[in-house]
Amino acid sequence: MTFFLLSNNAVAQAHDVPKMSIKQAGYTENEVRDLVAANIGAFLPGLMTIATEFSRWQDSLRRLDILAIDKERNLYVIEFKRDNDAAHAELQAIRYAAMLSVLEFEDLVQAGHEYRKKTDASIQLEAWQSELLKFLGESAPDTIELGRIPRIVLISSQFNKEITTTVLWLNDRFGAVEEGVPGMYIMCIEASVYELGGQRALHFDQIIPISQAEEYQVRARAKELDSAKKQAKAKRARTVSLLESAGRLKLGDKIVVVDGAFKALNITLPLDREATFAGGGRFTWCADGQTYDSLNALTRALHEKCGQQLGTIQAPQYWRLVSSPLTLAEEANQLAALA
Repeated sequence: MTFFLLSNNAVAQAHDVPKMSIKQAGYTENEVRDLVAANIGAFLPGLMTIATEFSRWQDSLRRLDILAIDKERNLYVIEFKRDNDAAHAELQAIRYAAMLSVLEFEDLVQAGHEYRKKTDASIQLEAWQSELLKFLGESAPDTIELGRIPRIVLISSQFNKEITTTVLWLNDRFGAVEEGVPGMYIMCIEASVYELGGQRALHFDQIIPISQAEEYQVRARAKELDSAKKQAKAKRARTVSLLESAGRLKLGDKIVVVDGAFKALNITLPLDREATFAGGGRFTWCADGQTYDSLNALTRALHEKCGQQLGTIQAPQYWRLVSSPLTLAEEANQLAALA
């Protein structure tokens, strides 16, 4: 199969050039996969192919079309689908990404060596490892730590709305919030075949994410996350302030950790679950006698003592007044509803 690459500019100028899908052109997924794998730098700049039909994982017979890596040590799941066969492609790729997330550098060396032996039986493992190290800009494998959130590239002649909607939502909800911070990244590429002067050209058109909008989307997610954090912080502060101003939380009132959190945190000492209100949004923890500037700071200290991290549950949901079965958050919601 002989192809040459066709740039976006050339496509824009070639108004009357016949366009075909991969299936209409009579090619199989495997043929296009092997072409891209052998020339990946031309189709997907900055990547190196590790292997095709990768299947080095336990308890699964699934085969990944192309496993690749970039210079920042991000692994890539590259999956090909012909025409409407792309249904559920994003779910399959996410499964592959999850399985790849535990790979180590040694796995890449072994897989890449096996792949290259298909075309060069004489290649030595050490020679291939040196080639991979050079690509990554490293001199020794000991210093290499692979990215733990593999990126996904889906390639098809067309994508239905279900897939594009899902991919857009996943990128928006779980994508990186700033440069250099890992997050989910799924790219959708439409592949087309053109007839030009008796030759066939394979053209890749990235439809998701729109390249010009990627930087904006990252900034927008970062702004949205920062805004959500500020809103959550303000809500926590309002909860205690509302209870105090309504006289529901008075100086010296005792609060305790609710039963569910008490069990989840595995609290063993009674004083660890108790605190008293010190006024002005501050609380004194009975466990250490220290006064904390906010309920959130107190809750974080409790988690640290229990060897756990404070999750997404807001601090007012962890505590209740000794005299009430309701959490502080529920108390505040009732007051707000009556206002």
